[in-house]
Amino acid sequence: MKKTIFAILFILLVGLTMVAGAAEPKYHTIITGDTLYSLAQKYETTPVAFLDFNPGLTPDELEVGQKLLVPVEPLWSYHVVQVGDNARSLAKAYKVPEEMLRLANGLDSNTLKVGEMIRIPIHFYLGESAPEKVTHQVEIGDTLYKIAQHYKVSLAQLVEWNEVADINNITAGQILIVG
Repeated sequence: MKKTIFAILFILLVGLTMVAGAAEPKYHTIITGDTLYSLAQKYETTPVAFLDFNPGLTPDELEVGQKLLVPVEPLWSYHVVQVGDNARSLAKAYKVPEEMLRLANGLDSNTLKVGEMIRIPIHFYLGESAPEKVTHQVEIGDTLYKIAQHYKVSLAQLVEWNEVADINNITAGQILIVG
């Protein structure tokens, strides 16, 4: 029993370590003299990895100014497409760049077929995004105190978030951050 628990904990720890190492895509802009071999050495990878991560790339046609995706150790998850899924919604749900999800699956559009298996490039996990700011448009008769009560925030927070100089001076139509 103890061995089973230890094995499960070990697998979870390894999985979390891999996801923690995920990062936003990194690009290299080609400069004069760059070759796939020199880039592979610079980024501690192989020319084949550059070709795999950059579909359509040919080693003898590198152009100055061209942007190449720098290869990283791939970490994949898989998703069976459900009704209503598309590339954009899956990228958002898995917190990976849409462009990378489409590239990983050779997609030209957001359209997916129900039942299709999609690769999710977890190695490009973007992490938790900052929550979207909630705003309020001031109406005639509003006061900061009433707004703070309505959104269940403190008056001090409203003043700080909106850099209010005079708490008695807000105007109709003004947009305030309220959360």
